[in-house]
Amino acid sequence: MTTSRRLAAILAADVVGYSRLMGADEEGTLTRLKALRAELIDPAIAERHGRIFKTTGDGLLAEFSSVVEAVRCAVDVQRVMGLGSKTEPTLRIGVHVGDVIIDGEDIFGDGVNLAARLEALAEPGGICVSARVYEDAAGRVDADFDDLGEQSLKNIDRPVRVYNVRAAPPSGDQSRSGGKSLTATAPVPRRIGVLGVAPRPIYEELKRALAAYGHIDGQTIEVVYRWCDGDYARYPELIRELVGLRIDLIIALASPAAIAVKQATTTIPVVVVEIGDPVAYGIVPSLLRPGGNITGMSNGLHEFAPRSLRLFKEIVPEATRVAFLAPDNNLVAVARAWVESMEAVARALDLTPRVYFASTGEECRSVLSMMDRRTDVIVPAPDQSMLLNRTIIISAAMELKIPVICQQPEFVLDGALLSLDPDRREVYRRVAYYVDAILKGVRPSELPIEEPSKSWLMLNLKTANLLGIDIPGPILMRADQVIE
Repeated sequence: MTTSRRLAAILAADVVGYSRLMGADEEGTLTRLKALRAELIDPAIAERHGRIFKTTGDGLLAEFSSVVEAVRCAVDVQRVMGLGSKTEPTLRIGVHVGDVIIDGEDIFGDGVNLAARLEALAEPGGICVSARVYEDAAGRVDADFDDLGEQSLKNIDRPVRVYNVRAAPPSGDQSRSGGKSLTATAPVPRRIGVLGVAPRPIYEELKRALAAYGHIDGQTIEVVYRWCDGDYARYPELIRELVGLRIDLIIALASPAAIAVKQATTTIPVVVVEIGDPVAYGIVPSLLRPGGNITGMSNGLHEFAPRSLRLFKEIVPEATRVAFLAPDNNLVAVARAWVESMEAVARALDLTPRVYFASTGEECRSVLSMMDRRTDVIVPAPDQSMLLNRTIIISAAMELKIPVICQQPEFVLDGALLSLDPDRREVYRRVAYYVDAILKGVRPSELPIEEPSKSWLMLNLKTANLLGIDIPGPILMRADQVIE
């Protein structure tokens, strides 16, 4: 079974004095606990869009995509528990948000361990949360937070700042028998437009990161997608559709979308992502002071693309020729900047560059069929249209026995030799930060454009073996992901 990682809020709940209660009245305690789960805890978790992934005799662990919803669930439960009989069980609850490991239906990792340790710190009937939870939930949950300072937690190798959560007194009758929803009246959702070429799996990371800030599609926000399917000429029409929907913000995926939005509006806030060099492409005048209505994340491909070519040269030092495959329907400034940069890098590595242009699948087939058979490596531009045609590019390259390297991990999953690109999980989590800040009233011009701090190296050993390429051990050791 495969495992994966994602950002999640974890709620840990435990019954206070469980052994004592069972010793005094085993059957009565079990009956009360079952009723507590069925009437309060399970419905509260479900209402806040959580999922119970582990239970014990005296407790449970639940996962939430939103930090705010996890804390609201904890407050809902403890508030209603405080209205109950003094003879009923009492709970402690802890909440933490962090990276977790998903293994089937189960969840493991530091995020789970910290939530359990925070629960142990809570007073009976209380809630303890980490500083990361406090940063996201404070001011957005009907509760007060008391700073308990840094605490040393069992089996956690670093001090953790802990906050005690005090629920505000309930308004009206919210007893279990009242039959009233625990959820307050929802505000009108904010509307976010997403403009790009086509859906990609990494966009799910953005949805999870937005949810961690409390922005849940279909509840607190409404996300509207518009895809051009590789035809950049459609962008003006798609932008007009988004503007007509009175959206609050646009997320522009990749340089062509960002440039099209910049030309279309100077008032709607825009968060850009997957932009190689925002300044060189004329999207903003400065990373530190973007000005206007645009901010977001650069993916630093003007640095990662040269690094990938240098890495290939380390793997195949005898290589002398490189073919660059660029879209001929891309915006001129973007295509020219990437080609010129990569040609200069190739010459510095004693590689003779040749540039080929293609956009559609048929054009890619035609260009590759005429490619010089002495070519040592093919480098597609990090363009979304190239991504759409990656299986055609890789299939044709493998027939020629020429490796493909790139800055998009989907290529490697389909047979390219390697990709060296920014850690896109980190990038899209930061995009959620920009969206959250703007929805809270911060102007885009006040948010500097950031560049990624982490890289992600993927290698395909199956492809290397088929092409007779021996990848040195030190490079294998550097890989973040290896396809075998």
